Amino acid sequence: MRRDRISKRAQLRTHYTNENYTQARSLLRPGQPPVPPAESTDQRTFEAELFHEVIDSHVDFTEFPFGIRRVRPHTDTIELVVENEKRAGRLLDRILPAYEPDGEVHGMPGLRIRQRNERGIEVHIMGRRTSAWLTGIPSPVWTRCEQTALEQVADIGWHALWGGPREWSDAELVFEQRWNTGEWARHVQAGAWCSSGLLRRLGIFHTITSADAVTGYKGLGINGYEGVGPVRWCIDVIHRRGVPYRKERLVAALTDPEFGLPVAAARHLDAIYPPGRNESCIRLDDDDRSGLIELRFQTFNYPSLHLGSCEPEYRVIAEGVERRIARVLSAGQ
Repeated sequence: MRRDRISKRAQLRTHYTNENYTQARSLLRPGQPPVPPAESTDQRTFEAELFHEVIDSHVDFTEFPFGIRRVRPHTDTIELVVENEKRAGRLLDRILPAYEPDGEVHGMPGLRIRQRNERGIEVHIMGRRTSAWLTGIPSPVWTRCEQTALEQVADIGWHALWGGPREWSDAELVFEQRWNTGEWARHVQAGAWCSSGLLRRLGIFHTITSADAVTGYKGLGINGYEGVGPVRWCIDVIHRRGVPYRKERLVAALTDPEFGLPVAAARHLDAIYPPGRNESCIRLDDDDRSGLIELRFQTFNYPSLHLGSCEPEYRVIAEGVERRIARVLSAGQ
């Protein structure tokens, strides 16, 4: 019986992470949730910012949600397996910090590459208990992506900060003090569990949904909450015409008491945003009102993802997307 339960938990975990069964089972730990949360406040906050950069840097069509093939969450780190070199380059461009003279710091302040090996690269925030592994492409390709980022920074007259001293630069310290402290920072940190939790479950947008594309962004607050309200993560789940949305299955996965997040339908918003008025928008939040997920289901036929008319550069992606959708629909998950 115990072996059957472990097997079931491992299989269910694959729906959230897109790992294979063996990978998922190897990371199950007695007494831990099957998709463990980040154990430290620093790690949760780091992953919250990383999630923002992952979705904000996603501007190309990809086979996997946000260009991340799978995630492998541990209590003290997370591994993001990127889809290809192009996606790796986009992500590094967003997270590696650089200073614009007489301007501001771009990227994630304090972020450094802690180590490079055959798996990929490990990034972290200096002086904090943080870690994320970026893998999925060979080590020399990560080196090439980093070199390209260096050249791009130099071309526009900025200063790369991630290859410098193993401490925060003055520019980063000033930027952090100005923008990432005070009441707003505390507000964001209070909802870090939500975005960190979404990052650790990115696979559900690949294994549960039958969408052509999934995009997202950090939205402004909305009515129905005190003050500015919780951080709102807007996720657009975009389908081609004639493909079912499968809204209920996605909501069930996100709200599952064992594998999901501590969220439920935001019924308190019904008086302001009646459900019948916009059936394609579902909002989920927690009891403390510190995190808000807004799922927005849309129909749109992207010509670039239609095999009959797509350009050669998108053919491999379009074929992958069609295989994924067929696999999800046939499995009936």
